[in-house]
Amino acid sequence: MATLQTDEPNIIDAEAVNWRLIVYPVLLVLIVGFGALGYYYYLQHQRDEAEATARAALIQATTPAEFLKVADEFPHTDQAMLAILAAANASFDKHDYAAALSAYTKVADNTALSAEWHDTAQLGIASVHDAMGDTDHAIAAFLEVAHRGDKSPFAPFAYNAVARIYEQRGDKDNERQILTEAAALNPDSTFTKQAQYKLKQLTADAQGPMTIQLPGGPATPAPTPPAK
Repeated sequence: MATLQTDEPNIIDAEAVNWRLIVYPVLLVLIVGFGALGYYYYLQHQRDEAEATARAALIQATTPAEFLKVADEFPHTDQAMLAILAAANASFDKHDYAAALSAYTKVADNTALSAEWHDTAQLGIASVHDAMGDTDHAIAAFLEVAHRGDKSPFAPFAYNAVARIYEQRGDKDNERQILTEAAALNPDSTFTKQAQYKLKQLTADAQGPMTIQLPGGPATPAPTPPAK
């Protein structure tokens, strides 16, 4: 019987695929991936432990010096920033305005922190200047937060603080301008509602009492409605 001849190589004789060229790179990627994942969880565990230890130390602290010691011992934790703010607040309560200003500024100048941290520190800086009677710097610091508008939950409070300073100065024009800006913020904020009420009151005072012209007689002031 004739044998079928062919020039094509037999499939059985075909060169086997070198699976090592595929498997080894895949294994290498997996090893590196699992190694990186393991290192991430290790670092996360270390951070969690540091935060917990710092938190325990922060709870025990009571004085500005003790708060700052916690911040120095755990410099890369959220508790460290809380400790610095606590030191600033404690110094403010003791009327140590220089120490309070230094601590608030340290938080405000930390660009790695979120905007909420920065706003909190700015309000502290403003409050220190206000307490020292440096109202120009207080207004500037409050307005830095206020002008963030709806991006900051502290903006309505900051606007009201500025309006209060202008009220104490007797500067009705600037007070009205600030209250107008504050009244346009988040309507759910208590401080926005406070600004709206104060603005309405300020406008009514500026207009003065209405008068009623009686027939055959002089103009008579309209009765003032009782305060609610």
